Amino acid sequence: MNITDAVINRALEKANIENATLRFGVVKAITTKTLTVTLGGADVPLVPFLKSYTPTVGDRVWLLHQGSTLVALGSN
Repeated sequence: MNITDAVINRALEKANIENATLRFGVVKAITTKTLTVTLGGADVPLVPFLKSYTPTVGDRVWLLHQGSTLVALGSN
């Protein structure tokens, strides 16, 4: 096993034991595949979103947060 495989395997093991948290933010900007969201008063860029979600600036977005990964699931 090379070093890259070892790092990936360790990250996967850690992800399996960490809890995911549902957070809420506001969509500030949209690119083709990512969003910038305002979360806790700070702008967070490069947040990927699900293919089934069509974001709009100003949406209150549902965010799944696990470790350093943040993914936009949709809006309410």
